[in-house]
Amino acid sequence: MKGFKITEPNDVLKQLKEYRNTYHEKGVYLGFNKIDEFYSMQLGNCTDWTGFPMSGKTQVLMELLMNTSVFYGWKHLIYFPDVGNNVEILSDFIHKKTNKSFDPLKQNAITDQEIENEIEWITKHFKVLTKTDVKATMTPMEFWDMAAHIKKTEGLETASIDSWKDMSHPYDKYGGYATYLEYCLPYRNHIAEENNLHLHTIIHPKLTEKENGKRNIPTPYDLKGGSEWFNSGKCMITVHRPDIKDNMAQIHFNKIKPRSVGKIGHCELFFDINTLTYYDMETVEANVIKKLYAAPKGIIKEIEHKIQPLQINTNFDNEFFDNQLPF
Repeated sequence: MKGFKITEPNDVLKQLKEYRNTYHEKGVYLGFNKIDEFYSMQLGNCTDWTGFPMSGKTQVLMELLMNTSVFYGWKHLIYFPDVGNNVEILSDFIHKKTNKSFDPLKQNAITDQEIENEIEWITKHFKVLTKTDVKATMTPMEFWDMAAHIKKTEGLETASIDSWKDMSHPYDKYGGYATYLEYCLPYRNHIAEENNLHLHTIIHPKLTEKENGKRNIPTPYDLKGGSEWFNSGKCMITVHRPDIKDNMAQIHFNKIKPRSVGKIGHCELFFDINTLTYYDMETVEANVIKKLYAAPKGIIKEIEHKIQPLQINTNFDNEFFDNQLPF
């Protein structure tokens, strides 16, 4: 039958040996021990991200992509119309890399020279796709095909969409939304595997039920067509902020596949508005806290802060907790 083939020994012998040799091999370390326990970014794989607006899901993804570029030299194709125009997107990446703000009133405001020093490196590692014609459209399949082409011609490790709603979706051509996902998501998985790419997709969830005045944490089943997303999904992650005034983000690893990548579970990270990066916290003494920022495996990038006792969980209106979030 056209498009199908019975597997012969020589078709897979080399791959079977590679599969055995890499059976327990994780993806790359992303800068945080907490995340590494549950998730690593593996080429030939896919990750779906969800969370309510202002949850910080895009900022988490952008930081992890930045870390792979700084640590391993990875290159990324980015289509982020949900974030803003190309200037806004690139300014966020430069801010993350330099810890310098584009707000001229900030003490750590970036200079013209610093922008000029960074722009070549940033645009080399982050290929930011933008629309030049307001009428132009692109389907997810066309975007993934573009990523595969760039991989072969220039080199590329990941391609990311934020968000799914901003793509063109020819539902009618496939008989409706559910049957469209039945075709589209396996196609994505195939492109990732065949081209050794990691493909990220950000999808907004439907509103969940409320308990005690707060909405339940969205899961992959809360996406439109949730069962199809979950059936075809490889790694599925929710970023959730229980309190909009808090800089703490819960990261829930709902589905992790293959098993070598990590496991189901959750962790917490905290957002620093000054550096536009996340950090973990470690209590040293009753009034001393360490901020642990992302760093290559085996390296600890920490800053100690002295705070008043009992302020860790009760007072978020101070500089330490960076509560003015930009999401």
